[in-house]
Amino acid sequence: MELKLRSVRAADIPSLHEILVVCGLDLQERFGLDYWLPPYPLEKMRQDLEDKRIYCISVGREVVATFTLETKMPSEYTRYGKIHWQVVDVSAMYVHRLAVLPTWQGQGLGTWCLQAIENLAINSDCGAVRLDAVKMNSKLSVFYQRQDYRLVGELIYDPETLFNDAFVFEKVLPKSIFNNWRL
Repeated sequence: MELKLRSVRAADIPSLHEILVVCGLDLQERFGLDYWLPPYPLEKMRQDLEDKRIYCISVGREVVATFTLETKMPSEYTRYGKIHWQVVDVSAMYVHRLAVLPTWQGQGLGTWCLQAIENLAINSDCGAVRLDAVKMNSKLSVFYQRQDYRLVGELIYDPETLFNDAFVFEKVLPKSIFNNWRL
């Protein structure tokens, strides 16, 4: 199977939004997690497109995954975070809404996406990739740690409940990750 990473076109937005909807429903059904419900707003996805921050992964003509990147630290990291970065004086790539269709999960696509993100970060002169995972989604936290992301802190939105609180992860990047973008 050959995976392709590309920038998103306006015509892709509805199918990418549908990936987020399907993933949100799957998280709720399989794990009882509803933090992606309702899904990320369609209008915000269109803004991400205008800012050239959203990507899609396809197999043939089927779009199977998406993620959004930015180089500006999300405001919630400073507002709600207790974070101890491994490297502080370095540009970083921040990952949002990494989503793989449930029918494609468990086939290495999430790992491939992270490697692609790391390569994009290196090509953008970033020295680290940073992301977060809701604490209640322990499988996702384990997945990130298996990909050599280090737990560096947490986001505490409401001290009374852990439901939407998140762990923050960081991976310091080497000079190059890989050259072969095939799975």
